[in-house]
Amino acid sequence: MKSIMYHYIRNKNKLFPYYNILEKNDYIKQIKKFSKTGLISSYEELFLDNDKYLLTFDDGFKDHIYAAEILKKYNAIGLFFIPTSPLKNNKILDVHKTHLIVGKIKGSEAMNELEKYLNKNKIKNYYNQKEKGKYREAYKIHNDELYKKEFKRVMNYYGDLKLKHKILDHLLNKFEINIKTKDYYLNKKEIRYLSSLGMIIGSHTESHTLLPRLTFKKQFEEIKNSKIFLQKIINKDVDIFCYPYGGKVSYNRDTLNILKKLKFKLAYSVENRDINFKDIKNKPYELPRYDCNLF
Repeated sequence: MKSIMYHYIRNKNKLFPYYNILEKNDYIKQIKKFSKTGLISSYEELFLDNDKYLLTFDDGFKDHIYAAEILKKYNAIGLFFIPTSPLKNNKILDVHKTHLIVGKIKGSEAMNELEKYLNKNKIKNYYNQKEKGKYREAYKIHNDELYKKEFKRVMNYYGDLKLKHKILDHLLNKFEINIKTKDYYLNKKEIRYLSSLGMIIGSHTESHTLLPRLTFKKQFEEIKNSKIFLQKIINKDVDIFCYPYGGKVSYNRDTLNILKKLKFKLAYSVENRDINFKDIKNKPYELPRYDCNLF
């Protein structure tokens, strides 16, 4: 099985020239290509050894209504992993504030403005040096310019978790970015609609924070609360999970124990290889996915 990861599926926007997106026509081309081999069409097939393509969609964007409707036309299903904090708090997640910033301006400009803010406010220990070393390979294979990758690493991997929210809000204001939550994410009605199409709704934590940066207790809350919240929306069990950011560094032993405790059946990371039956049988919480841009 080949599992493919998607995020933004939309046409180019002049206001955000540096956004990493997959345009709708390219998405349809991929679907047509994958359908020749076969697309996953049932929940049960997730647990079988096969050569089909499984499409997965992270972050609960409005874009995914279009994605699901196209899949439905091909009698296929997808996994839709939804972070729940925006539904509860009506706020854009920090990870997506970062996307919006480096989607509108160049990474070098974002880094310069970040440094100005830190200097002006006399913030000296914003960068966690231990985590900086630990996560230095993040975004290494991404086809982005150097400063854009560095800004994303700072915000998502080793910047101070308690300060980054305030800093990102400052940068959004500085660059006149005002995106409403209701225009960015799926709402409850739309999530139920996806479920009614046969799509599988999965947990993606509450706040999309890199899980190993959190205590066991906080990880447990992030995962459990997301699972329960989504189950109430769709009135179905939510037993598939996806790690924010992906890769081996996006989870730890605590995470795996929590998933087992909460009775999740499968969890997806990011690794450029096929899923084989040994993965499903022996490491169901460490299933690989390809990035859609590779296709």
